[in-house]
Amino acid sequence: MGQFKGFFELQTPADLLAKLRHDYQRLKDSPTDTYAAFDFFVTGYHMLDWVYPNDKKKQEQEEKASVLLQICSHIANGVKHFHATAKKHQSLADVRVQEGAFQRNAFQADAFQVEALIIQLDGQASAHFGAEVECLALATPVLQHWENHPGVK
Repeated sequence: MGQFKGFFELQTPADLLAKLRHDYQRLKDSPTDTYAAFDFFVTGYHMLDWVYPNDKKKQEQEEKASVLLQICSHIANGVKHFHATAKKHQSLADVRVQEGAFQRNAFQADAFQVEALIIQLDGQASAHFGAEVECLALATPVLQHWENHPGVK
C-alpha cells in the first residue's frame, strides 16, 4: 500500500485550519446544516493529529487540558462510530434539532425562537458552557482555539 502525506492541497496544519474556517463559514451561512457541523467538529478534533502527527502523548495531554477539545473528541468519535463508547467521552449528553417558531432568515435569529442545532452538554463541559449550547456558538471558540494555537502556522 502506498503512503501519502496530506490530502491534495491539505498538506500542513495551516491548510487544515483553512478547511476548518471553510467549514465554519458553511455553518455560519446555514446554522442548521448537519453536514457542515459534522465536518467542522471532526476537523476541529483532528487538528490535533496534524499539529502533533507523531506524538500521541502530546495529543492526549492537550485534549485533557481543553474542555473544547474534549467536546470535539466526543462529537467526532460519536459521529464516526455512531456512538462514542470510550470512557473519556464525558462531555455530551445528547444533540437535538430545536424546532423554530419562526424562519431564521425572516426574523432576527437572536430575538425569536428559530430552528437550531443544539448540543446538550454534560460534566465539566456543562459547567463551562451551560447545559445546552447552539452548535455555532460552540464552533466559534473551537475555531478561535486553533487560530491562536502556536502549532498552526
